[in-house]
Amino acid sequence: MSDMFPGDYATAETGVFWDIDQCEIPAGELNANEVLEKIRSNLSSFGHRGPVSIRAYGDLTGHHFPSQGIKLNHFPAGHMYERQTKILEDIVSWSAEHPEPCTLMLIVGETSPDFVEVVQLLKSRKNYHFILIHSTDDGFGSA
Repeated sequence: MSDMFPGDYATAETGVFWDIDQCEIPAGELNANEVLEKIRSNLSSFGHRGPVSIRAYGDLTGHHFPSQGIKLNHFPAGHMYERQTKILEDIVSWSAEHPEPCTLMLIVGETSPDFVEVVQLLKSRKNYHFILIHSTDDGFGSA
């Protein structure tokens, strides 16, 4: 699957936007630092050799993320609309700050129609590459 990052995408920056409330770290399996390393390792195994920036959104209570390599956005449990709005704002801001080509990896669960509309708009640009990881009943899947 090394073709997941064709051509210039292999060395271009990848922005990871992770909704930790809808795509939780499985209890007792991995800690937050191990999940971040797994994300980076998986990107590398799929052919990505460029920089990676990671942002996590949700209730951070009880999670111990490393102090470097991730931007944390705390939202108390149950604040789905505010959390999704912040994710969207950050996706739009990140894409404006990072020249094409680049990759956006979204690790999300349920999304609002507004969220889908913004993602579709960005996907319509020819030099943005998207990877969608979504939660499923039995863990994570990709689309």
